[in-house]
Amino acid sequence: MSPTPFSRSSRSCRLFSTVSPVAVGLAFLALGQGRAAAADLPDSVAADNAEIDEIVVTATRTERERFKTPVATSVINRDMIDVAQPYGYQDIFETIPGVEIQGGARRIAEEPNVRGFSDEQVVIRIDGARQNFDLGHRGRFFVDPDLLSGIEVVRGSASALYGSGALGGVISLETREAGDLLRPGETYGARVKLGYRQQGNEPLVSAGAFGDLGVVDVFVNGVYRQVFDDLEDGSGDPIIDSEDRIFNGIAVLGFDLGDQHRLKIVADILDNDGENPTNANSVSSDTTVVDRETQERGIRFNYRYGAPTLDLIDFNVAGYYQTIDLTEDRRFDGRVDTSDFESFGIDAYNISDVYDSDLVSLRLTYGVEAFKDQQSGERDRQVRLQFPDAERSFVALYAQSEIDLFDGRVSIIPGLRWDNFSLTPAGDLPEIDRDRVTPRVSVGFSPIEQIYVWGGYSEAFRAPSLTQSFADGVHFTVPLGRDPETGIEQIVVNQFVPNAELEPEETRSYEIGIRAQQREVLVADDYIEASFTAYRSDVDNYIDQRVTFIAGPPSFQPPAGPLIFPGTTSTVNVDARIEGLEMDLRYDAPRFMVALAGHAIDGDNRLTGAGIGSIPQNRLTIQAEGRLPNWGLRGGTRVTLAAAQDDVPEENVIGESYETVDLYASWTPRDGTLEGATFTVGLDNIFDQTFSIFPTVINQPGFGVRLTASYRFGA
Repeated sequence: MSPTPFSRSSRSCRLFSTVSPVAVGLAFLALGQGRAAAADLPDSVAADNAEIDEIVVTATRTERERFKTPVATSVINRDMIDVAQPYGYQDIFETIPGVEIQGGARRIAEEPNVRGFSDEQVVIRIDGARQNFDLGHRGRFFVDPDLLSGIEVVRGSASALYGSGALGGVISLETREAGDLLRPGETYGARVKLGYRQQGNEPLVSAGAFGDLGVVDVFVNGVYRQVFDDLEDGSGDPIIDSEDRIFNGIAVLGFDLGDQHRLKIVADILDNDGENPTNANSVSSDTTVVDRETQERGIRFNYRYGAPTLDLIDFNVAGYYQTIDLTEDRRFDGRVDTSDFESFGIDAYNISDVYDSDLVSLRLTYGVEAFKDQQSGERDRQVRLQFPDAERSFVALYAQSEIDLFDGRVSIIPGLRWDNFSLTPAGDLPEIDRDRVTPRVSVGFSPIEQIYVWGGYSEAFRAPSLTQSFADGVHFTVPLGRDPETGIEQIVVNQFVPNAELEPEETRSYEIGIRAQQREVLVADDYIEASFTAYRSDVDNYIDQRVTFIAGPPSFQPPAGPLIFPGTTSTVNVDARIEGLEMDLRYDAPRFMVALAGHAIDGDNRLTGAGIGSIPQNRLTIQAEGRLPNWGLRGGTRVTLAAAQDDVPEENVIGESYETVDLYASWTPRDGTLEGATFTVGLDNIFDQTFSIFPTVINQPGFGVRLTASYRFGA
């Protein structure tokens, strides 16, 4: 019998049970908070209070009410981002169950982990365009959080709609446009945000302008951040080589061409300079630090045509082109590595409302996607085998139907996708050319308006990355000192072993969930919502990187040495199982909010029973917030409890448990000379805890203060 999702997670289950009574008590405190009409709330608070009616798009590519979507999905709105005052993406996803951002304190190394799937096992999309870059420990997020209007997260296999990589899920980032900033009656405006983070001595400047000229709307914005000093952990020790500088600029043009035609064009640039180790989520040393320069350039377009008189036509197309160039100049010996990545693609689909009545409605979504990635690397102007010259291309067809019965009480959503892909390396290694079919079906049932029960089965796949299949050359070297008897220098030289025979990762996933909601629970205009999800993913051909420190007898390099011990780094396919439980509870009233979000995840090699190194710590986050709507004031606390992670492969690092407490407050004046301004303060890790987020070994920052002041005006 296979273990339940709780087999390794008793620590977290006990954690949930001890904290949940606290949440219940906090919710009842709202009884004394009085009543306030939603119309009297600041815009940000009113947006929070409307969360129960959120519409999501990523889960089905169509607009559906989140509560009645039979997929595990979460929304991060602009207000949640503002309150977090994010240094990086870890600050944003802290309250989303099943999601962790790995990479440590250096934001340039941030990569997502969703349900134990990490790196390229999670699809990242920005404005509908795939973000395919993945070079170990160099990060996957290339847009500053201040430029986002919101984020949608789909947890669970989603290859039926999004193809290769959607084993753990999909993270969709949407950038701001003029309509997100203009208020009714306004045609133009401007915004400026100034901020300061005491950790790292980091200033923030963000400024932009927006306007709507009728046929054309425009939004332009630039963001500058710089960490002048090394961050410090809770023990007061510096997180060495964590300084960096970022400039991110964006220009968004929207064209309303009449008769439901809408075209949006987004151009962005990102420049990042930093002093970091080559492996940016590891401890730095004199021999590993590099001066790293990262340049991202991208252009994206989205076109939509919704025929005003034809239910069968709602046509959407997204296209993109992106380049990412890295230069790493190693300080101690002057070695220079360059990594160049280029990606372009197109995704077009149509939505047809075939039939609609109270008894049954049928909607079809069908489309085609194609994209190509190319990469090349050099070391001191020579071919760099660790980032091999190679390209991959994909062509896919997909279709989905949404069948809603009995006025939407029952939903059946099957989907199917076919992908053909090829991986083409330079040199003598063979080309890989394969295809995959990935189905999905989800079913939801609402016995009463306040309850929604759902379940699903899905398959997903991920083609091996170019680096995983074809990386060659030296991975790392480690000096062992001199032999005490002979005086000969000893060195470990670890070499990549290319594996063109890697099979695509494939998953078969099952999940069930239940959601409950109720309005007018304790006071006027309040609501409570709860969701629980259990899942299991059987993974065939899980791509596991194996590092053998010393793989054989040493060899002697004449005439005087050194003595070289060989090591290998290889990628192999193994079979794995990942299963878990997620919960999300929220009570929201005009003057008070309390929320709990947590996950427990277990992952094992199906053959040996050993743990998997990508499984994050079990985690519970508690957030409580008080509000004075008429004054535009709000303040709260966020408590994060993470269990130890010791179910890991042999000789792997172990994740220690930790507990952190953060405080925040903001003021949005309702009228007077400061109307349009918002002032926010955050106190991070107030008890100065020393901790790291598994599997990253470097510590997170200790106590810190964040300050932000923003102002917008429109006319």
